[in-house]
Amino acid sequence: MARPYQKAAHVYARTLLELAALKGQIDLVREDFEGVRDVFAKNPGFERALTLPMLSGEKKAALAKPLADKASDVVKRLIRLLEIKNRLVLLPSIAETFIRLEEESRHVKRARVVSATKLSAEQLEKLAAKLASRLGRDTSAKTYILHNDVDPSLIAGFRVEEDGFVTDASLRHKLDGLRQQLASA
Repeated sequence: MARPYQKAAHVYARTLLELAALKGQIDLVREDFEGVRDVFAKNPGFERALTLPMLSGEKKAALAKPLADKASDVVKRLIRLLEIKNRLVLLPSIAETFIRLEEESRHVKRARVVSATKLSAEQLEKLAAKLASRLGRDTSAKTYILHNDVDPSLIAGFRVEEDGFVTDASLRHKLDGLRQQLASA
């Protein structure tokens, strides 16, 4: 989900990643932010509430308090800073950006695989290995985490969506290409 304030969120997330690394708490902070990301994903109204200008800073802080109570000291301090600066709206973006930056530091990439039918774990592993090898690097240096969605309209095959790029190996895509060629002939 595209969110406003990406530059500011990036600065906070990068700084937090450096701080967590210094304190040896990267895993702990990542787990906290995964929890924050999950809370916002399950409760879209929560994120909307943080953007409402008519909601006071105190009320927004009260909404974020349960997150802070469950978090590590580093994340608690971040939430308190965002509260003081009236920037709690940045929290979901900071969480997403921190997770992405931390995964990049471990050479982990995420991709969405849309297929006509659900892919097995073995098929996803083979596809992840193929994606890693296509980068032309040692496959152990790059790990893919694939999320599989099903779209029966693809008929057969799959589509990989990664970092804004789409690789479409579906029968629907091939049929659409043939249809366009026939229509222009």
